[in-house]
Amino acid sequence: RAGGVWSIDVGTLPSWCPHNFRGELDSLRSIPARVSLESLRWRDQVRVELLKNPWIARVQRIERIADGIGFEGEFVRPSVGVRCEGGWLLIDGAGRVIDFQEGDFLDESWRIPEYFPERGSLYRFDPGQSMSGSEFSELLSITAILWRERIFDRIPGFIHEIAVHREPDGTRLWSFHTNLGIPLRWGRAPASEAPKVCSVEQKLTCLRKVIEIRDELERVEGVPGINLFSGQKLLVGED
Repeated sequence: RAGGVWSIDVGTLPSWCPHNFRGELDSLRSIPARVSLESLRWRDQVRVELLKNPWIARVQRIERIADGIGFEGEFVRPSVGVRCEGGWLLIDGAGRVIDFQEGDFLDESWRIPEYFPERGSLYRFDPGQSMSGSEFSELLSITAILWRERIFDRIPGFIHEIAVHREPDGTRLWSFHTNLGIPLRWGRAPASEAPKVCSVEQKLTCLRKVIEIRDELERVEGVPGINLFSGQKLLVGED
């Protein structure tokens, strides 16, 4: 509230934000203590403080309301949850750490995939730090495609984990763990420097086909995996 501490109305948070999550959102509550609400430029001061928060992408309006101050803005949405010591790093599409969620399990409300790094659990990064290196460049190049396809919004939980393993030459091969219990093998990431077997659009054609027939696949037993890099036709892979 104006002149004291803001309360957070959880009903105004995005639907993908777990209602019991606070993290860096909690720091929004102390903004009134950091600005002069008697100043003629109080809106500018509030805007500056809001944009310091890693969750706030854009502030569109700030106004006085009957019981305090309200703002309208745009939240940064996490793209992937990366396993770290004690919980999960919530990462945006550019590889920047937004926040940390503690616990062994990533809250399903985020509607984002999990990722366990190649070298195991990472140490806990601070909000604002960036994930660097070829591993995360490749990971984010794949999540960017899946977000453009709106996979996580259209079919929440369908792809719940992105996994990776290396070929003998060091090339990373990526796959998706699905709620069908059938791994979908994507192959080399767009950001990989290794030669590609087929195009991203060909892989997406296969992925769309899997999504189209997922109810049928759910009733099929013994499918070890599906190769999305086999071209226009779905190809069941061997373990």
